[in-house]
Amino acid sequence: MSKIHRKQAKQMGIGLLDINTCIALENLANILAVAYCNPVHLKIDMVRYNESLAKDESSRSEKREQTLLDKFPPEKQLVLTTPSVIIDSGGRIIVWYLPGAMTSMIMTDMHCATHSMGNLLDSSITTGKPTEWRTHKSNFYPSLDGKITPGCINISPAWFQQGREKHGFPNLDPEDGFSPDVSATLKGDVGRNITTSLQRSGILVSAALWVMHPDLYWAGIKTQVRLGKWATRHRLHDMTYHLKHWTSVFNVVSVICNRQSPPHRDLKCRPEAFDIMTTAGIYHPVIMDFMNLRIKFLYGSGSMLASSCRLVRHHMHVEEGNRIVTAWYMRDSIHNFVGTPRTDYAKYGNVQCTDPVETTHV
Repeated sequence: MSKIHRKQAKQMGIGLLDINTCIALENLANILAVAYCNPVHLKIDMVRYNESLAKDESSRSEKREQTLLDKFPPEKQLVLTTPSVIIDSGGRIIVWYLPGAMTSMIMTDMHCATHSMGNLLDSSITTGKPTEWRTHKSNFYPSLDGKITPGCINISPAWFQQGREKHGFPNLDPEDGFSPDVSATLKGDVGRNITTSLQRSGILVSAALWVMHPDLYWAGIKTQVRLGKWATRHRLHDMTYHLKHWTSVFNVVSVICNRQSPPHRDLKCRPEAFDIMTTAGIYHPVIMDFMNLRIKFLYGSGSMLASSCRLVRHHMHVEEGNRIVTAWYMRDSIHNFVGTPRTDYAKYGNVQCTDPVETTHV
């Protein structure tokens, strides 16, 4: 098994899963089953909570956040260390917490992938306004052994450049300047290598979403297929290639290395949707704090955490070690572009779950 884990990911044929991926999926299935059997019920109605949020809720005003806490007070402070699901008063799943969901092979894949992104990660760090905290140098810390390049990059086979997102019924003409494009991080031969390096991780988070939120999973599938047909019809060869080899139902992934995160929400995330974050590396145990729910999670290497990052105000403080995070998410503007309807919230009673199975060690 140790020799298998040291092998770098190879491009996978359609319909073919290697043994490493199958082992990772079996492990994930067991962790999901354990989490489903450990529900944590809240008395907060997250639909009403979302209606109380402003469209551009910044999460940076402590006075505003206290007002929201007074209006939707959590019952008590919780610290979770075992796989769990968080459910609101309406039976809606708000969070899946899956420590141990990532096998060592998948984490090795994540490390190998970041090596090919080193120059992109390094050039992503900015020195401008501190309000642009996601890439500002003040929020990154160095790798002591040089094995991780600090930075934050966005990777997508098809997304809208900033300021070019469409709303309402879109014009599908790729020449109008307001159509999806391949992210700059996937341009050229380096981009093709990056797409290949993310294939196992893409399969794993897609399988997780199929259990967590089946409607969102199928919405992602439909969107990718429709995008592929559109790109092929308009002879967008670069996009067609990346969509063909993109294994995730999510249309964007952010790769984040050695960054601290101040309290924030992700405004472009739909409240009914899930983002999935995974973490790998060697670092002291850290806590992911969902501040408005007063729930803290032990967020060690190999963890997976899914939630609507619009609904939860979250932050994490880490100052040393080597830490890689992948944040997989969907852009509603892309779903709108190809006519995919929005989904509803995932309900606890709609999840299909069986008892965990005994893992066979190879």
